[in-house]
Amino acid sequence: MTSILVLTEEALTAHDVERIATLHGTDQVSVHLLVAPEDRRDLVDALDDVALGRLPGRGRPDGVRGEQAVEQSRDALAARGLAVTAQLSGGDPVAEAAGAATDEIWVVTPPHLVEEALHRDWASKLRERTGRPVLHFVSGTDRVVS
Repeated sequence: MTSILVLTEEALTAHDVERIATLHGTDQVSVHLLVAPEDRRDLVDALDDVALGRLPGRGRPDGVRGEQAVEQSRDALAARGLAVTAQLSGGDPVAEAAGAATDEIWVVTPPHLVEEALHRDWASKLRERTGRPVLHFVSGTDRVVS
């Protein structure tokens, strides 16, 4: 069984759930979902908002966060037949993800153009901290950032 840690900041989309459920074909997959609490806002986050045409500090208008994102995502993954545990991060989501004993680490987020360009995104930080490969998907799409 392949175990995947999925780090996200919003509820997974139907597309994200389908990708997680099918990427390993017929192999059994278990997922540990870690949802980061509300955005930590800093200058880089504000620049990302501006670069993507969002009002600074507002995030995505359709974003579901926190416990609701944990519940929605957990239920959607379980409905696809995956073994899933899910939780809201209690602190630094990168540190929690780095400490997870899983086969793979996936980051699924909306675009963060400035963070990605400066390698301050979660996937880059996780690669540095763990020395392991990390897949970074743009939520709701097939776009792999790195």
